[in-house]
Amino acid sequence: MNRNNLRVVMETYGPKIQEAIKTYMAEQDINATGQTAASVYSNVFETGDSIGIAVGGSKSFAVLHKGRRAGLRAPNYLDINDWMKAKSSFKGTKTINSAKNIAKAIGRRGIKGRNISYQASLRIMNALLKDSSAAYIKDVEQHLKNSTSKNVN
Repeated sequence: MNRNNLRVVMETYGPKIQEAIKTYMAEQDINATGQTAASVYSNVFETGDSIGIAVGGSKSFAVLHKGRRAGLRAPNYLDINDWMKAKSSFKGTKTINSAKNIAKAIGRRGIKGRNISYQASLRIMNALLKDSSAAYIKDVEQHLKNSTSKNVN
């Protein structure tokens, strides 16, 4: 079945989801430098029986989104130190030691994910569902029209 109308909707909403994620991250004060939000991307994918929008980003985004299991190797403390400096609320010579301690704690205990994509997508979900439903109906109607016109001759 042809999914042209549905593909157009997915291609329209991919960037809207990206923007919603960036806005959500800023509102929740999740992003210190803007690099993690800037890494967010969306791609339309299509399989034999479905079409959708895949959302991803940098490793930092994946950890913020999904979390991190306990018992893994500690993350690089220099990355945490850079984050602390960017937040501007952490200053002084003890910052590097704090970053090392935070890294060790994350390695031991893990961190809970924030499910950023889902939370951000809630803002546009009603419009996405409405538009994708209408597009799907158009695609089905076009498929039926093409099928019946071929069978009549």
